[in-house]
Amino acid sequence: MNRRFIGLAIVGLALSACASTPTVSSQTTRGANLAAYPSYAWINAPPPGGMNPVTWERVRQDVDSAMTAKGYTQADPGALAVILTIGAQNKTDVNTYGWWGRQVSVYQYTEGKISIDVFDAKTKQPLWHGQATQTIDPANPSETVIDAAVAGVMAKFPART
Repeated sequence: MNRRFIGLAIVGLALSACASTPTVSSQTTRGANLAAYPSYAWINAPPPGGMNPVTWERVRQDVDSAMTAKGYTQADPGALAVILTIGAQNKTDVNTYGWWGRQVSVYQYTEGKISIDVFDAKTKQPLWHGQATQTIDPANPSETVIDAAVAGVMAKFPART
């Protein structure tokens, strides 16, 4: 009996670990050549009202590191304009099961989202959008989760070299 419980606990932990990876997506404007832009500048420097400024700065530093690793330099003004958006939304999933859906399970969670938008600084045309979504604990943001989300988004950003 104990072996079965331990086995189920291990399977549950493995499944929850799989669910902890962010869902990442990105889009590039058709015909955009981001490698032609040598530099970037942040458009929204201060964190939005009510947001933890330490978390905001952590995300910005992660993006800066990724941009540098991909061959871009931060400048003022930059050839690219970068906008960072961070937010969270409470969600509820309701599932019915059993005979004619008589049984109901309700799951409430908070979905966090990090979006990075890149524009041509001169023409203001959008060039690239990347985002990561993941279930989060808004009261205690995990540095590991934040780093994984930013790394996932920036992995899809094109390198200059």
